[in-house]
Amino acid sequence: MVIGRGLLARGADLLSAYRDARLLLVADAHVAPLYALPLRDRLAQAGYTASVLTIAPGEHAKTLATLIDLYTACQELQVERGDMVIAVGGGVVGDVAGMLAGTYLRGLEFAQVPTSLVAQVTASIGGKVGVNFGGAKNQIGLFNQPTLVLIDLDTLDTLPKLEFQSGLGELITVGVLGAPALFEELEAHGTADLGALIIAAIQCKSAIVEADPFDRLGSRARLNLGHTFGHALEQLSDFALPHGLAVAVGLHIASRLASALGLCAPAFADRIEYTLLALGLPVALTGYSPEQMLQAMHSDKKRSHGRLRLVLPQALGQVILVDQHDVPAALLEDLLRAMVWAGEGWKAFTFHGS
Repeated sequence: MVIGRGLLARGADLLSAYRDARLLLVADAHVAPLYALPLRDRLAQAGYTASVLTIAPGEHAKTLATLIDLYTACQELQVERGDMVIAVGGGVVGDVAGMLAGTYLRGLEFAQVPTSLVAQVTASIGGKVGVNFGGAKNQIGLFNQPTLVLIDLDTLDTLPKLEFQSGLGELITVGVLGAPALFEELEAHGTADLGALIIAAIQCKSAIVEADPFDRLGSRARLNLGHTFGHALEQLSDFALPHGLAVAVGLHIASRLASALGLCAPAFADRIEYTLLALGLPVALTGYSPEQMLQAMHSDKKRSHGRLRLVLPQALGQVILVDQHDVPAALLEDLLRAMVWAGEGWKAFTFHGS
């Protein structure tokens, strides 16, 4: 993993170990002209064989149909086992390109060039790739660890504000689940030292992933903090709500539920709420009933024996896994009614898109 500024300009040198491979740069239609096409041209000038494969932007591109289009392009290019797929873009591109690399010809080399804040701090780390299916998020996927991750901080300069805010939702969540100093820095100074915050998030998530690379031991479950609620919100919005904003609301719901169950101090939930608001993030949404939320949550792929496992915060850097059956149904429904139906009690945020 290489982190810094101006890395894409040095792409030919940083990818020198793959000079003899065909490089397949996968990007969406928004990012391709900004970063994938210029990188391809630099690689071509240095003698590499490089092609750009473009997909549609947004969560709706995470489908088997998109993968089939990419497989067809690979056949037409006569891609071989020694070639490399490089994801240039945000989390959606990383998921789709990772699936392509992990399944075409039973596996190609895979690299990540994350250009969004969400992808830089979480999505490009951990090796989970996948596509949506049946209206539910990431239902088909695999583990595919990249051999190289290039994080060029300059790419954040062109990131739309809404996508930057989405990344902050993931940053604060990582801080709560395992990086107290990261949370405290966001709480005290916001994003004044963004590079250091990104590095802290990467270090935290990498350590958790390395201890449980295939998510079998249970320790990696802490990374799901805010995500069971967040994924449900994304699904109900037909994926119009950016991932990190949904996770921000999910984090707040989880902290309020933990407080109501006596698992954390109410002041800790207040602290999370205040920091979310200070960063310009939503803490509640309007328009979804508790029944809709619970139905969407039950499509979560991390359920066990038909029951949800909720990750709830206890203190900075400390979370607990709670079986849904240990949560009074009326309490959960009342909380969801307050936070995603009427928005009562907390700042409501109605998402209009951007």
